[in-house]
Amino acid sequence: MSMHEKFDFERTRGIAWVCDLAGSSRYLNDDKAADVLEQFLPRLYWTASLIVDAAGGKFIKWTGDGFLAWFPTPLYRQLSVQAPKAFRAAQHLTLIVNVTQLGLKPDQKFRLRHGMAYEQDALATKITYPGGFELLDLTGRGIVFAFRLSGISAEFPGIVTQKELASTMSRNPAPLINFRKWQPQGEDKLKYFKGERWGTSSIYVSSKVPQKPKSANAVIKHAKRVMARAEGESSMTDEEFGFARRFQEGMHSGPDWCSDVMEQYLSFVRNDLLGNLKSVIPILEKVAKHSRA
Repeated sequence: MSMHEKFDFERTRGIAWVCDLAGSSRYLNDDKAADVLEQFLPRLYWTASLIVDAAGGKFIKWTGDGFLAWFPTPLYRQLSVQAPKAFRAAQHLTLIVNVTQLGLKPDQKFRLRHGMAYEQDALATKITYPGGFELLDLTGRGIVFAFRLSGISAEFPGIVTQKELASTMSRNPAPLINFRKWQPQGEDKLKYFKGERWGTSSIYVSSKVPQKPKSANAVIKHAKRVMARAEGESSMTDEEFGFARRFQEGMHSGPDWCSDVMEQYLSFVRNDLLGNLKSVIPILEKVAKHSRA
């Protein structure tokens, strides 16, 4: 008796995260760059799957030059919890790729783009193969929307999303990521959304500059909080600690290149980010004191 795949279907809700490698066709069309790309993609797959799992999400599938991940969010009020997890994961993945290039030295640096959307009515298809192997796939207009958002460029960490997800950051006194509204024009709607209007009125892109300028004192306080946390003087939340621990354990148990990437990444955080922050704080304090005088 022949064995066939078993299909099970159910409805589900969650945040769809689509990661895309910017300009992948440019690498494929260059014989020299194509070799580096073929080394980079497996490393991206390994690193991304670890980050998604560490953040509490589910890695759904590899899309050739990117991936689809899923953060189950059955209740709308859970967005304020799940969205920051997805944003944190995307930010870390982007930073690691920008800083280390995953241990490679391409002539043209690899850059990631991210699209995130809340899918309220996904059709989840679970396929069980002979032998017990299971595969999950998702379909829904929010998921399609996330794929389209991933094609849009944005400032670091390269996230394009919806207002309802972006607003979970604005409610944080020290937001992980700043967002600003982006209004697609006629050509943009055709290029990125195939002329479809659904969701295009509430698109937000990551931005380096906060919406409202902060005072010098506010900047100093925020910088000191960041430095204290980085040096272990301020306790991390259980969620942040668990994410960092799970990801580092996964990388250190991986192929040889993983250890080199983590060493380079942590060195950058300690020496470049933290070192520069230490040198800037006294200058800011002196400027603020002079302004008050």
